[in-house]
Amino acid sequence: MTTFSLDTTMSEIEAVYPFARATLHAQFHVGGCASCGFEPHESLDEVAKKHGKDPVLMLEVLNKGYSDTKNAEIEPTKAAEYLNKPDVLFVDVREAWEHTLCNMGPNSILMSEKTMPLIFEKAAQVKQVIVYCHHGVRSLNAALYMRQNGIPNAVSLKGGIDRYAQIVDPSLPRY
Repeated sequence: MTTFSLDTTMSEIEAVYPFARATLHAQFHVGGCASCGFEPHESLDEVAKKHGKDPVLMLEVLNKGYSDTKNAEIEPTKAAEYLNKPDVLFVDVREAWEHTLCNMGPNSILMSEKTMPLIFEKAAQVKQVIVYCHHGVRSLNAALYMRQNGIPNAVSLKGGIDRYAQIVDPSLPRY
């Protein structure tokens, strides 16, 4: 499924776009609490009408969000091509112990409260920002946040460092 329609059920939407509920709640106050919830079998059109929202606008927001999410990921093999490039920044959004165990090398910075200003400063100066975590969920959230906050060149390592280790570099410790 590449785009949603008004007839698409909420379970179908959430199956391919895990951020759908958060997107709807942030934009329309739909799906985030008991008073604005929906059932998995309800179509997008039914949910919009139930909550008095514009179904076409909700559809546009979901399709754009889904598209943005797909464009915000990079395959491990492609990321490997950037590994030793000076104009690429790797941002690790895992815990410090995870970064110590294995990381993407000298161009990798562990994101923390202290390093965040440096990361945003460097991100504006490089060609590509590749954000990674263990399995690609935290990093996708971080990359989307960065893209929405002035770093359009941020992407998430699809499947995280674990998938990278499986596909590209088996010498990296897996945990």
